[in-house]
Amino acid sequence: MRLTRILFTLITFTFIFSTTAFAQDADSLALNKIITKTKKLSDEQPVEKVYLHFDKPYYAVADTMWFKAYVTIEQNLPTPLSKIVYVEVWNAQDSLIQTVKLPLKNSVAYGHIPLNMQNFKQGNYYVRAYTLWMLNFSDAYFFTKTIVLGEAIDKQLITNITYITEQSDKGIKTTAKIQFRDLSKKVYANKTVNWRVLSNYDVFTKGKGTTDQNGVINVVVTSKPGDPITKGNIITDINIAEKETASVSFNLKQSLNDVDMQFFPEGGELISGIPNQVGFKAVKTTGLGTDAKGAIIDEQNNELTAFSTSNAGMGSFFITPEAGKTYRAKVTFKDGSSKIFTLPKAASSGITLQVVNSTPEFINLKILANTSFYEANKDKAFFIVGQNTNAVYYAAKANLRNQIIITKIPKKNFPSGIAQITLFNANSEPISERLAFVLHPEAMNLAVKTDLPSYKPRQKVKMTVDAKSAGLPI
Repeated sequence: MRLTRILFTLITFTFIFSTTAFAQDADSLALNKIITKTKKLSDEQPVEKVYLHFDKPYYAVADTMWFKAYVTIEQNLPTPLSKIVYVEVWNAQDSLIQTVKLPLKNSVAYGHIPLNMQNFKQGNYYVRAYTLWMLNFSDAYFFTKTIVLGEAIDKQLITNITYITEQSDKGIKTTAKIQFRDLSKKVYANKTVNWRVLSNYDVFTKGKGTTDQNGVINVVVTSKPGDPITKGNIITDINIAEKETASVSFNLKQSLNDVDMQFFPEGGELISGIPNQVGFKAVKTTGLGTDAKGAIIDEQNNELTAFSTSNAGMGSFFITPEAGKTYRAKVTFKDGSSKIFTLPKAASSGITLQVVNSTPEFINLKILANTSFYEANKDKAFFIVGQNTNAVYYAAKANLRNQIIITKIPKKNFPSGIAQITLFNANSEPISERLAFVLHPEAMNLAVKTDLPSYKPRQKVKMTVDAKSAGLPI
């Protein structure tokens, strides 16, 4: 019934075996135990996934959100478990606005949500989808997507807002620069604007002003020290004509001008005495990455290696830590500010996996053990298991006869997707793990052909889509 067909034929013992038949039998039993447990987990706790396909990337108030839901299990096959999918819409204040319950037919459901003006306003919303079976697991498995709602179709104003945030001893000062224009894009100059600021649905402050010649008014909000406004709104009422006003609401979220530095040792932890690759990410309070550069220094402030971000605040560096020593990262950020962060402590004994995923044919795998771990586990058996969505596609045994073991795992063993490579000890305990992305170029090729080379406005377009895999029709 289930897809958990463990591919025993792919179990390849590519490393040096022990010389006795007894050891071989024991090792085979240990590896089979790992595979059997993986199969049992997949059988008893299958993982469902939901994906929603929307008709548009964004919507306007009073529009209708149309979507199609797909519910699958491992290997992206139709789920045999759930017959209902739940779709929810939440606002930026984490309040549930609407829920729809849709029946699944062949693991597919069609639905729509009217974005009426009574329940929806301009701003950011997020859509969440799940099944009842998925409630048995973390909500990290739920489908989530942010949807932007624009102004209503019958809107009276065109607005633009920009924020400037400054930090001081008195709190966080945010200046919201708001421009008002009519539908012909003519600015509303010298118009009276009444505004109020809400924080957690309570009025935080309010005021009154007049737009300048460019239709702009500045709303200044200063939060209390150490208590920024994280869920707020600026609500404005502008007099666009005699006895006629128009209202617009804007989201307000203050954040400290702070950057966090996160470090991710490859394999899970730093290990003393061997080269460790460490990934890092510089993250602003908004959740976005930022540029950074710096150096790793030891307890005597000696510089060991330099590093810099390469994309979206992320990068990596190599370090060979010594047991018992503390290492720090001295970082300079894009705005010129600098901070010092302490790296995780290095384990005095350990073994780790390193992956180089730079060739189309193989995942290059390196197993490194430091001297202490090697002396304590010399000639012992270790097992490498490669999975994709709880199905085992690769398994092998290696005896620790050197501190470094290098091997290549053929990518053809795995389907396209994320390969989870785990190192187990002889007691079937996972001790290190790495992820690698596999993408087979021949997985699916799409070709789109139109019936005409060019078209007139609003002319009907006919397209033919040709889907092939390895040269054969899908």
